Amino acid sequence: MHKKTKIYFIGRKQGIGLRKYRLSHLENRRKLEAEGLKNAYEKIKQVRLIQNADVIWVRVRPEFTTDKERNMIENRLKKIRNKILIINDISVFENYDCKDSAFNLWNENGVKCPNYLTFELQKVENNLDQIIDDILSFLKKYKKIFLRTNNETASNGISILTSKSSKNEIQSIFLSLAERCKIHQSERKSTRIMAVEFINPRDNNGFQDLYRAHILFDKIISFYAVTSKKDVFHNIDMTIEDIDRFIMMNEKFQNKLEFLKPKIIRATESLKCNIGAIEFFLINNEPIFIELNPMWGGHASKYGFGDQSMQNYLIDNRINLENRIPNIYNFMDRELYYKNLFEYIHDYISKTTKL
Repeated sequence: MHKKTKIYFIGRKQGIGLRKYRLSHLENRRKLEAEGLKNAYEKIKQVRLIQNADVIWVRVRPEFTTDKERNMIENRLKKIRNKILIINDISVFENYDCKDSAFNLWNENGVKCPNYLTFELQKVENNLDQIIDDILSFLKKYKKIFLRTNNETASNGISILTSKSSKNEIQSIFLSLAERCKIHQSERKSTRIMAVEFINPRDNNGFQDLYRAHILFDKIISFYAVTSKKDVFHNIDMTIEDIDRFIMMNEKFQNKLEFLKPKIIRATESLKCNIGAIEFFLINNEPIFIELNPMWGGHASKYGFGDQSMQNYLIDNRINLENRIPNIYNFMDRELYYKNLFEYIHDYISKTTKL
């Protein structure tokens, strides 16, 4: 019987002390996660001193983490990096925060992802005409693309260009993004502009399906699929009209998971991350990866799937649906879900280190 694993959080409230030293504002709060950690008390406990830990979990929301805060975390970790296991070391921050960096690593490791171009701001002034021509050529090849910043989320800093977009329109959007980048670069120097291939996984009815898997070390701890007719959408955009397709997709996802698992794990490990929510499309049953988020605490985690009518349907029909889509209800049972997550951290540490 191994003793309890001692875990230390960076980006999570550490008791007394000034907020700027705790860095607790850097994380997404996950509903009932604290209760799940308490319920895992037989295997794991939180410690207040970093040097007492068996494992350190760096928890940051990338879009709200400044270069200064990254440096603060780096200074905490650099002396103990080779002594204590770190979950999502801050040293790999740009691997997932910068979409172009992620795509580059995926390309190097044979992981399928969209094609892209990257534009550095310092080269814009003297090369604007060439940049616009490069975007036009890229657009001609793919017919539809995103022009976006490389490190924002929730559809911020994203525009869609099509074959109908004029050169003047493209230039106007590009210059607007350049101004946006200048603002963000004051705190996040790695902010750049990207042109990204638009992946079209739509079926004959106009739906596009997005798949998400949550990885912890070498294990997929949860997964689900969502659907919409929108080009850019979120979980909350689903309505009761989407329920049949939602159920069907998640049933099929379970059957595909064994085949997909090695590719999902490889995509995560290519970014040198050991926890995260990775998103992808399926084209002819082959995953096309689009991003990894090191935290998950969004709408599905807080409230459930879809709008209120869809959430109510899933709750009211649990008895009939749980055997068909257990992955959805496992994710919605948040307190037990997080208990299992923390217990697995202990189990993994117990197998790989001497406690």
